[in-house]
Amino acid sequence: MIKKYIYLIVNLLLLIPGIIVVYTYAYNYVDKEVTRLEQKSSALYEMKNIYSIITNLQKIRGLSNIKETDIEIFDKIEELENENYTIAKKINNPRIEAILKRHPQGTIADFETYTYDIEALLLIYKLTAYNAKLTLNSDIKEYLLSKNVTSGLPYLVEYFARIRGLASSVENHKLSKSIKIKIQNQLYMVEELLKNAKEMEYFSDSGFINKLLNTEQKEITFIETELLNKDTITLSGLEVFNTITKNINFLNKLYYESIQNLSTYYKETTQQKNFIKSLIILVCILSIIVVIFLNLFYFMKIQKYIQKVEHLNIIDPMTQLYNRRFLENFIDKFVSQVNRQSEFFSIMMIDIDFFKKVNDTYGHDIGDKVIVAIANVLQQNIRKSDLAIRYGGEEFMVLLHYADAKAAYIIAKKLKESFNQIEFHANNGESFHKTLSIGIAEFPKDTDDIWECIKFADNALYIAKTTGRDKIVIYSKEMQEKE
Repeated sequence: MIKKYIYLIVNLLLLIPGIIVVYTYAYNYVDKEVTRLEQKSSALYEMKNIYSIITNLQKIRGLSNIKETDIEIFDKIEELENENYTIAKKINNPRIEAILKRHPQGTIADFETYTYDIEALLLIYKLTAYNAKLTLNSDIKEYLLSKNVTSGLPYLVEYFARIRGLASSVENHKLSKSIKIKIQNQLYMVEELLKNAKEMEYFSDSGFINKLLNTEQKEITFIETELLNKDTITLSGLEVFNTITKNINFLNKLYYESIQNLSTYYKETTQQKNFIKSLIILVCILSIIVVIFLNLFYFMKIQKYIQKVEHLNIIDPMTQLYNRRFLENFIDKFVSQVNRQSEFFSIMMIDIDFFKKVNDTYGHDIGDKVIVAIANVLQQNIRKSDLAIRYGGEEFMVLLHYADAKAAYIIAKKLKESFNQIEFHANNGESFHKTLSIGIAEFPKDTDDIWECIKFADNALYIAKTTGRDKIVIYSKEMQEKE
């Protein structure tokens, strides 16, 4: 009894661990994706805070460069410094705290020192993005958004902030030549970044790009006409600062929109990945249940089938071909499969011409040799998917899977020629050859009733035998009409 279940147990022991391994791999893969997205979200939060510190320091740099003395300016600088210290404590980054400590509260540094510190903060900002692999992704939307927040907008803001800081140093309504050259250099950097943005227009949101380009072009025109090309500047340093700040505020708005969109994207994608993880677990459990159920189902079915077969003599002992009893038990299942899968096959009915004379002339032992010979010819010339059946006496049937009447005719011709070449030797020393008559019908083309199709093939065989024998006849509707 135990031996019967060994195959089932071994099969389950092989299948279930395999299923678990496959789904574990899939789960771990998705889980890594979730971890990566969570790291990106965390990095995005830190970058947003670093960016706030940078923008505050840019304002401090610009305000400290204004030549007019105004108590409100110093108050604003102090407010911005306090805000930076608060943000730095929140993100707890020692490198950022070290940079801020270089400027004790209440002290003003020069333009170059602030610029150097901002560049250091931008480097920390980019390293944070790099460590989280923020720009390494296959999704074009994620790539463009991450490119905007990591290198595009922060540097565009910095170049305009430098221009603001330099231009705010207006004194007696004039800017020195060296300051104008520095402004011009920063404008060149701005134009290069905008050129790159223009090249990305095909892949990105065209409305976003056009809005950016149009606004920044107006700002560039203002800087060139009002600050660079005029000897006398009508605006004060604070007015210049406020005017350029409006454009920087626009860029900052775009930056925070990009950050928000990217954050939303990560959140939604993380939710999708977590759902997939849950789905993987569910499908894994269901797969194991289905595998166990199917194995048990088919195991029991096979056992019943084996028991049934053991009680049926389905093999002809002389030819080792299936017998008619097998056909009667098998044909309905075979036809159901054919109909379900839209398959087709041909039925070949074969009869040995004048076989009775062999028995009468040479004896039944020689007749048996002829029967075995035709069985061997069938087994040697049909495919594994085909079925050869001893239908009764000297009559045989072949079911040719996926063979129409033309294909069946070619096979029948091969069978007939192979059998005709066999030389039989009688006990009295005589030798002789035998021929075959073959009838062919096609299922379900000729009829969708299998037993009727067998009858049609038998009718075609009858025509072959009554019209000269040693021939192949394919069933046609005219035969039925003649009947």
